[in-house]
Amino acid sequence: MISIDSNEILPFIQFNGQTSRERGYEHGTILSERIDRSIKIYREQFLQQNNSNEKYILQLCEQYRRGISLFSSDYLEELDSIAISSKQDPLWIIALNSRLEILNHLAFGIQNECTVLYDKQTCRLAENWDWIQDFEHLAFINYIKSNEILQMTEPGVLGKIGFNSYGIGITLNFVDSSAQSVNSLNIPLNITLRTVLDQAKTFQQACNIFEQNGPGFGGNILLGDDKSQCCCVELPGDKVHFIHDYPYHTNHFLYTTNNDHIKDKSRYQNSLDRYERVKELWTNKNSLESILFDHNDNQRYPICRSYKPTRLGHTGTVCSLIMNLKERTMNITKGNPIHYPKFHQFKLEQEKDSN
Repeated sequence: MISIDSNEILPFIQFNGQTSRERGYEHGTILSERIDRSIKIYREQFLQQNNSNEKYILQLCEQYRRGISLFSSDYLEELDSIAISSKQDPLWIIALNSRLEILNHLAFGIQNECTVLYDKQTCRLAENWDWIQDFEHLAFINYIKSNEILQMTEPGVLGKIGFNSYGIGITLNFVDSSAQSVNSLNIPLNITLRTVLDQAKTFQQACNIFEQNGPGFGGNILLGDDKSQCCCVELPGDKVHFIHDYPYHTNHFLYTTNNDHIKDKSRYQNSLDRYERVKELWTNKNSLESILFDHNDNQRYPICRSYKPTRLGHTGTVCSLIMNLKERTMNITKGNPIHYPKFHQFKLEQEKDSN
């Protein structure tokens, strides 16, 4: 059994299980303490909203559990195995995998979120993950041996930021949903991300999975591959919007100029400021590394953020990562890059022919 130091920042954990049940059991057993802490953090965040209570949260989780069940019995079995082995309520494991959707249901309005980029020349896909400081010591780097997937994810969560052995890579941005017509399929975006990593052998197959799984309920994925193809996949709640060959994204929708649902909120200016700064640096041909690490105390909303107190707790850049999709490597800072600027490299040893 693998053991991990609870104080280690972003440990590397390999799942060797060949079945959904085996992978879920490994996940829940190895990460039980981190899963428990994650649930406590999200429960606190969800319940601090005036329109929220635990009964309502669990009703939402029931909807997403049914959606996952109809979509994939394997994923539901993996989630249930995580719950059993970590001794948690299965619905709270669903909550971890539906946190983006739940936050949008609650109109939570997250101000500190992520910046993503893709360099077509080098086929490198990058992200600053901006979130609660506690996740420096909760998130982990995950190698799923059976499907040859390398990702950075949260305890109890099946899919997040990463790539597979076919050179398909994904990042994730939180974006407030612009439509209130919730995806009737009720497939959480984190489950769709895992599906892409599990199943997509080509860029088009990845796009097809996003299309088939529906419009989601807020969010954006910057999708890239090892053949210089990229696309922003925006999920505003009404339909899936693909913006091809667009190399960067922050936290507002680009498919439309209508962002009225957040224009009166400070997080919209936050996203716009970072977007304009990325655009400036990109036009000047700055490297991915320098863009991710861009930080100036004179900037109101820098791309790379120190931790600052908010109603969510201390939030800022939890880590920076760059995935080289040709070389199948992930270079990641173990913690906030202002404090830990060194990249650590992890590599998928096995590469597959996508033809």
